[in-house]
Amino acid sequence: MSREEIKVLYYTDPTAFQIFGGAEIQMQKTKEYLEKMNGNVCVKFFDFFKDELDEYNILHIFQMRPECLSLCKLAKIKGLKIVLSPIYWPETEIWKYASIIEKMLSKIRIFYSNFKDYNYLTFKTLYPYKDFLEAADIVVPNSRIEAEVLSKEFRINPSKFFPVPVGVEGIFANLKPDFFVKKYGLKDFVLFVGRIEQTKNVLTLLKAYSNIEIPLVIIGHFNLWEHEYFVKCKGLVEHNRNIHYLGFMPPYSKELLSAYAAAKVFVLPSWHEIPGLCALEAGLAGCNLVITDRGSTKEYFKDYAFYVNPTSVECIKKKILEAYEKPKDNKLKEHILKNYTWEKTAKRTLAAYDLALSQASQN
Repeated sequence: MSREEIKVLYYTDPTAFQIFGGAEIQMQKTKEYLEKMNGNVCVKFFDFFKDELDEYNILHIFQMRPECLSLCKLAKIKGLKIVLSPIYWPETEIWKYASIIEKMLSKIRIFYSNFKDYNYLTFKTLYPYKDFLEAADIVVPNSRIEAEVLSKEFRINPSKFFPVPVGVEGIFANLKPDFFVKKYGLKDFVLFVGRIEQTKNVLTLLKAYSNIEIPLVIIGHFNLWEHEYFVKCKGLVEHNRNIHYLGFMPPYSKELLSAYAAAKVFVLPSWHEIPGLCALEAGLAGCNLVITDRGSTKEYFKDYAFYVNPTSVECIKKKILEAYEKPKDNKLKEHILKNYTWEKTAKRTLAAYDLALSQASQN
């Protein structure tokens, strides 16, 4: 392996690509654009059965899943530099409000009777976040605010963080609505794209839509771990003629791209987004954007979006109607094109790799 060559293994939760989402797209696109940009960078998704850690110099881990920690520690022992994309936001609020998780917590508390407050029993006590952050040579969160939250919450030196914003494909700037309009007979609707799960706050969105006459199109599969939640959402959909659930559409498929172009408003009232790849795609496609005020959304979308409190049905309803009344313009589209492309993500990621390897040469 020559000194100039950078060989990187990508790794995440082994079940990740079975429940496809934004983190998987981030991995794929970062790999794709890194290899397009620099012929001396080789990126491979880690294969337990074939790959030898000794043949690589960087292990890049996406998300701080417990299943990834043993490989992280082994790679560290073998001398690989660890780059970590945490894709993290505190779960305190959703733990407080989400009924399914509350039921799970009530059972766990039977065994942990000494815990008196939510703050003692959260993902921090169940997930080894601090272990990952301490093992990493460079942490590459998707935003400055995510870096600040991680540094403060887990007491990690700010110098370890190197924010790398995520991006979007340029094709979203020039989409046509015809295919979707012809197939479904819908245009200028409100669109939601994402998994049907608690984190995305779909049930609250559906409740907010009880007296809105504008069509709402929902695209996405349900989280396999949250079937009960999906059943509740489906019940509300079936009793509202203005809501159209179309199921899953593959990323970058003709049908999904056309849906973005046909919509007037894109809504994502999640408990948090960091920042929501679908929101970037919709914004670049020209949709007016209604999005949660939790997470890194304001860092990305500035004053070009309508922000909602995910706990408030009335706030979500009000902002959807405001966004629908507002004429479309190109301000958000131009902002995204200028600041958030996968080419920029790749350049920043390569700088992080160079920084990690330069630290290795100094030690």
